[in-house]
Amino acid sequence: MKVFFGGSLPGFKKNKTDYLKIRQQICLLGHKLSRDWIDEEIKGNKEITVSKMYELTEKAIKESDAVILEYSHNISAVGQQLVLSLQKNIPTLLLIKDSDKVEDSPLSDFFISSNYYKYLKKQKYKKTNLKKIIEDFLKWVELNKSTVRFNLEIERELDEYLKLKAKQNKSSKAEEIRKLVSDDMRRNS
Repeated sequence: MKVFFGGSLPGFKKNKTDYLKIRQQICLLGHKLSRDWIDEEIKGNKEITVSKMYELTEKAIKESDAVILEYSHNISAVGQQLVLSLQKNIPTLLLIKDSDKVEDSPLSDFFISSNYYKYLKKQKYKKTNLKKIIEDFLKWVELNKSTVRFNLEIERELDEYLKLKAKQNKSSKAEEIRKLVSDDMRRNS
């Protein structure tokens, strides 16, 4: 399975051992990183522009079956990675280092509700439980990987109809298409 592991450069510099452990655990479980930006950072690849980094990150997220984000530092880049993965309905694990800080945590539903996003899991971690958290999340992704993504080109009129249905039902266009196809399958069986 392809996994995107994201974080921030300041977070990497401060929690390098955690980042390396997360990356290592993903690979030890037999998964492939869609982009190994940590390896690029270790090798000193400083010639990359911010816009190129965003482009590479966006491409890697879109190609991934799962996303794991380390978000112990309030950096907008990780927020962008989170939004990209949730927009694409990619199962996402948001990891926050367990600490004694009392500030609003990205784990709170005030930040982002995991009740609203069915593909979002949020976990506090320590070095002692990191392996289990990652393993459990990737197993969950495997078990729930029954959906397949594909591109669909439709006329604007159909798109407008799907947007309206999705808004009325508080769902997504993809969910509306799934419902229509499922209803048709039931009628024809």
